[in-house]
This record gives sequence, C-alpha cells and structure tokens, in this order.
Amino acid sequence: MDESGEAGIAKVRSGSQGGASPYMTLGAVLISNRLRKNIENTLITVAFDIKKKTLHCAELNHYQILHFIRQLTPCRMRLFGVISRKETLGSYKDAISADSSMYYNKCAQYLLERVGWFMESRRIKPHQLDIIFEKANIDYDRMSNLLHSCQRRPLHENTKKLQNIDISRISTKRKSEEPLLQIADLVAHSLYKCVNKSEKNFNILEPRYIKELSPHFFGQPGSNLVLGAGLYCVHSPRDVQLEPEIEELISSLVARPPASITGFSETNRGAN
Repeated sequence: MDESGEAGIAKVRSGSQGGASPYMTLGAVLISNRLRKNIENTLITVAFDIKKKTLHCAELNHYQILHFIRQLTPCRMRLFGVISRKETLGSYKDAISADSSMYYNKCAQYLLERVGWFMESRRIKPHQLDIIFEKANIDYDRMSNLLHSCQRRPLHENTKKLQNIDISRISTKRKSEEPLLQIADLVAHSLYKCVNKSEKNFNILEPRYIKELSPHFFGQPGSNLVLGAGLYCVHSPRDVQLEPEIEELISSLVARPPASITGFSETNRGAN
C-alpha cells in the first residue's frame, strides 16, 4: 500500500495560497504469493526497458507510465484505491487537531475495508494475508489502535469488513526492500492524476492510467463495477468533487470478472 499527495491537513493549497495538496490518494495491490516471482520479474523488465533503477511514478514520463501499466496487464492481481479531498474533513480536522498521521490512518482504514471485503468475497482467511505499507513518517501504533477499535465496535457496514484483516500482519518497508510497492505507487499515482490540478500540469487531469488499470480492480459482486468496491471516494464522488468527465469515467469502470482471475481461490495459501 502506498499514497500520492501529502498527508498534511493543517495548511492546504488553495488558489494563491501554498500548502499541502488538496487531495490524497492511496493505492494497494494484492497478489497470490505463488505469483510474486513472475510479477517481480516483470518489474525488473520494465525498469530495464525505461532505464530506471526503480519505478517511482513521480519520476516517470507519460509514456513510461503507460508502458509500465501495459506490461502489468497480463499479470493476475487485484487493485484497490481511495480518493480523499481534504476540504471534506470539516469538524473531524479539529477533532484530530489537524494531525496528518491520524488523517492518513483514517484513509488507510477505508482502504483496508476494501481489501477486507475482497478477502470475505474470496473466502481468504485473515492469517493468509500479509499487508505492507511503504514506510513513512506515520504513527503506525496509532493506526493499529484505530483498526483494533474499529474491529471491536464497527460503526458502519463497511467497517465490519475489517474483521477479515489480521492487524498483527501489517508491516512497513521501503520501496528498496519491497518491489511490489512500486505497483501500489502506480495505483495511487494513477488516481492522483484524476484529481490533482496544479500549475505544473496546466490544470490538466489524466484519467488514462486508471482507465487502463481498471480491469484489475476489485469490482462489486454481481455488477463488477469498480466504484464503491475496489475504489472508494471519501465519502462519495460528489464529496471529492470530481470533474464531470472524471466522475463519468470512474462510475463506468468495470473490473475483470472473478472467474477470469485464477490467482485467487478458496485454496490459496497466502497473499500479499
């Protein structure tokens, strides 16, 4: 799991005022352990193709990112993401004293709810999943406390999905230690490009990345629609104020049907 945009909420960029990004996005990739080596080899090949030591999307150009995505297309994996717009925090910002770590942890909760839902739908047991966050300046003890509290007293239906997560199996690593974090970075970056307007990009949004990744997302059982299942906008597309064309696209994204994903089954021995 990885993020794009800053977690800072005390001072947020707006108009002529500088500050942290108005949005933060989180991305996650889940694979079967038995597929790890093949996917790691794909990452090595992509890095060689574009002459980079690591695949950090902030350092890649448009065509390098598209090449990265298309080389991953044959891979069996499921993707998850969260889009958060900081203006929607309202009184919660005061309640957490504008603590960026607590904000990050709350967004991580929403992301893990999506993963937990997938685990439940595929009958994967909590002990079969290892969860790795990219190591950052985040209070992970507070994250664990938050998740334990949610498991004990879930206030919403989505929060109940955290029962499928073994919190003790959450760890942190740097990208240099865990190659798969490069894919989580790609997911978070692709979502961020759908919402981030700045002078550097001439206020032009880029939905192409997420469109090409969408078949790998977790889709709603029955419809396979990505929005509301593998992709969560906190707390709705209207709340994050997506541009009309972006909202239309995201609302129409459809995941590849579960029957075509043979990397996950009730007999899986483990997953990352």
